[in-house]
Amino acid sequence: MFQFSFLYSSRRSVPTFFKSYSASHKSSFKFNHPLKSSSKPFSTGSHFTSTSKELPEKELRVKAIFLAFIPILTFGLGTWQVARLRWKVKLIEDYDDRLSKPPINLPKRIKLDVLKDYLYRRVKTSGKFLHDQELYLGPRTFKNKLGYYVITPLERENGTTILVKRGWIPREKIDPSTRPVGQIQGKVSVEGLLKGSEKKTWFVPENNPEKNQWYWLDVDTMAQITGSQPILVEQNLEGSPFIINQMIQDGIPVGKIPSVELSNTHLQYAITWYTLSAATSIMLYILLKKPPAGQVKRQVIKR
Repeated sequence: MFQFSFLYSSRRSVPTFFKSYSASHKSSFKFNHPLKSSSKPFSTGSHFTSTSKELPEKELRVKAIFLAFIPILTFGLGTWQVARLRWKVKLIEDYDDRLSKPPINLPKRIKLDVLKDYLYRRVKTSGKFLHDQELYLGPRTFKNKLGYYVITPLERENGTTILVKRGWIPREKIDPSTRPVGQIQGKVSVEGLLKGSEKKTWFVPENNPEKNQWYWLDVDTMAQITGSQPILVEQNLEGSPFIINQMIQDGIPVGKIPSVELSNTHLQYAITWYTLSAATSIMLYILLKKPPAGQVKRQVIKR
């Protein structure tokens, strides 16, 4: 009996240990029902509500600014392509007009500052080919065959030298000894179009003049190496097109039929940019019309 008097005050009473524990922690286990409590539901989530309010609105502003910039940029690029289209159409018309005129004799003295006004103009001249200074532009394909364009300096009667793009030869005929028929000796007459340098693109390798490897037409550098004037005449196809196969077999450079070769893709680019401008404008409208995610959450909480 003495051992249990420590725990019990009487036979039916609650153990003293549990009484003291219950009294001291009674407030800790008090349950406040949401309907009877004076505090509002989710009162401890005030910080969460403000964060969900600010974060979506900030993201919305960033997206709106980004999307608002894209339609303006793409519309400007489309308008710029339209201007480029008008310029290119006018340039092609000018070249076609020059091409339709009869050939003129290439002057003895050529003013280089006005040379661009005579591009695609048909000219004729005469002189002697310097075959030992041949240049090879390529590789280029012709009739599904790989080959090169032969560019040979032409020494004229007045002592000046120009470049002549004679025509295309197959790759196996690049060695001059394999095409003696094409190595014309003595005085020759040349008729062709005045051409300028090609515009190098990103995917075209750099020329290697030391190894005579020319991937794109650089008239200035070619003229400097050969000691010629920076003037190039693209020789026209001589004879009937039906004898081209025989010319290829004999190693005679095949000239080109006179034509204006200028790519004009500005219309496609303009349509692409305007389409992107319209699409991003629609996306911007949908984004601005859509309420922020934080507002939707607050409406659900209030209900």
